Amino acid sequence: MKKIWEQAYNGLVRTKKTLIFFCLTIYLLLVLLSGGALMGAFRFWLCVLGYLYLPGLLLTRAAGLERALPGARAPLAILLGTGFLCVLYCFCMRLGFLWALRLLPPLLAVSWLLLCWRPADARVRLKRLWHNGPALFYGLLTAGLVVLFAFSVVVKNARPSAVGAILPNQDLLWNIGNANSFKIAFPPQDIRFSQVRLTYHYLTEMVEGILSLVSGLSAYNVVAFYMGPAVLAALVCCLRALGDGFYKGDRNKTAAFICGLFLFNCASMCAALPDGRGLFWNYNLSYLVTNLNAQGTALIFASIFFLLFTLMARRGFAVTWRYLAAFLGSFTLLCFAKGPVAAIAACSFGITMVFVLFRRPHYGKALTALAGVPCIFAVIYTTFYASGANTSMRLGDRTFQMSAFSHYFNAVLLNNRYLWYLSLPLFALLILFCMQPLQFPLYLRGMWDDVRGLFRLPAERLLANGVVCGGAIAYFAFWHPSYSQIYFVLFAIFCVNLLAADRVGRPASRPFKAAVVLLGGVGLLTTLMLCINFVGSGGRQLLRNLDIIPKYPYAAVACAEDEAAMEWLAANAAPDELFATNRIDAQPGTGGGVSCIYTALSGRQAYMEGYTYAVTNMGVSEAVVREKKDVNAAFFSENTTPQEVVRLARENGVRYLVFSLQFPGDTAQLAQFPLVYENAKVQIYRIEDAP
Repeated sequence: MKKIWEQAYNGLVRTKKTLIFFCLTIYLLLVLLSGGALMGAFRFWLCVLGYLYLPGLLLTRAAGLERALPGARAPLAILLGTGFLCVLYCFCMRLGFLWALRLLPPLLAVSWLLLCWRPADARVRLKRLWHNGPALFYGLLTAGLVVLFAFSVVVKNARPSAVGAILPNQDLLWNIGNANSFKIAFPPQDIRFSQVRLTYHYLTEMVEGILSLVSGLSAYNVVAFYMGPAVLAALVCCLRALGDGFYKGDRNKTAAFICGLFLFNCASMCAALPDGRGLFWNYNLSYLVTNLNAQGTALIFASIFFLLFTLMARRGFAVTWRYLAAFLGSFTLLCFAKGPVAAIAACSFGITMVFVLFRRPHYGKALTALAGVPCIFAVIYTTFYASGANTSMRLGDRTFQMSAFSHYFNAVLLNNRYLWYLSLPLFALLILFCMQPLQFPLYLRGMWDDVRGLFRLPAERLLANGVVCGGAIAYFAFWHPSYSQIYFVLFAIFCVNLLAADRVGRPASRPFKAAVVLLGGVGLLTTLMLCINFVGSGGRQLLRNLDIIPKYPYAAVACAEDEAAMEWLAANAAPDELFATNRIDAQPGTGGGVSCIYTALSGRQAYMEGYTYAVTNMGVSEAVVREKKDVNAAFFSENTTPQEVVRLARENGVRYLVFSLQFPGDTAQLAQFPLVYENAKVQIYRIEDAP
């Protein structure tokens, strides 16, 4: 087994190169078939380098962090480049100096190339990297994840104009709409629900909107086609840097950590094949590949946060103020990346620092960090995303009720209430074991040693253990209508893998080794089933896109006519002009209030395209929703007079009415208004004074 691993990790260089090329070719081919373009991908990556990564490298060197942390240059460049780009955007967008946003980052990139880049050294490093087995191993892992992204996201969210008709994922369309909102104004509104500020952990959408703005690419293409590989590459890079720092350069433990996170999943085995999820609600692989705006980005900055804390704690907090600023900056971006992850990190960090302060660190820096992290979280939480979280996240045992063991859980509850209370920890441990059958036993074995040496435990292990305990408790104690409490346990799983991998290479009995091999096989089989599902469902969608098998039997889809109408709206409506539409649900008559297609395709502000996410994420009251629904219904009712349409439009700032022929509604009351655009599926009216 060890020889096989050494060969896979260090050897097979030519095979790895071939597979990487094959995977990237598949990704680019699927992008082309889905409506993307090779030149678009090239422009996107050029902007990533010129606007984010190369400026980040220059800032890393200017801050003196490249010399202080030579093994973390790439993660620091990602951190500082992202932070600088976002801060610059906020000022430029607010003051109207978009020319500075377009000009300043490329100037910094050129400055780095002129002052810091050594072409001869770069060629040597590139040649060495090209023949480096471990580097190619991580490159192949990234390429494999990119293929899963292509089948799970690119193909399933192809542009309607490229495939004729498709039913895109509404959550992805919501993300695209958020990216579009950053191209209109800052602070942004909820582009689907006017007069409501977008209060959400929106770091990824913000970066996507900026890259769309400076590159000239549509936000749809950036989010659905191009951003995924960039996030996945950054994630693997940061995970590797964290592993090297956490395990003090032990390559086997770093590889075990990263492979455990991606390749060894829950105990569902073949049960994960039909739906790509399994029995035990461990969506870790699925979310890392498809939910890049949340889980993928969050783990990038969580990795940087952990790495900087680990190295800072080992130095007794005797670091520069610029180092400390970078550490606090990593937590700031973590807050904007995913709030629940930052909440658990902040709580665990506070408890960890109580232990650290008794170890006589550099008190000025330690106390600054201790005060800075909770203050940053409190400010961001209350300012940017508290409203939706406060109204949606609730205490209760719903997580247990939704588990695979709900029948046994309810049987104990009905039989004996006191026994039920005593059994809660056992059910929780059983669920966590089934989520991570390989890693969780390894974590528990290491946790016993950690508890025995608690007061001598390294600070980084204290922090990681705190995240595991805090994330698990929050997962089982809270529930959310959209099951968003899962982000608590996914962060806990991240730290379970981090701590479990530290057991690699330690002595163990033969029975324990046999159990580890068996449980590893279970987790690996589940991953295989998940990958088959991702590729299989994406392949089936590809056949639909190519008209090889029939398309959807749904009443309404996103079709080429919808995209053409929205392109007209984007070209003719000013960014500050609103449109209203009768397409406010995913399907006609469902009343779900989830529709994001027109704002995603047009980039224009809607009066109310959908309302459910405005309630769950922005905390909009039901009374406000009812009022907007009444106004929106009046726009498309034949009982409304033209004069009333004009009055409602003026009061609510609506300039265009977009009528989808796939959804119910009337247009007789709009006959006297200019029909400025029409095709087989969509009509667009411009509201002017009634005659």
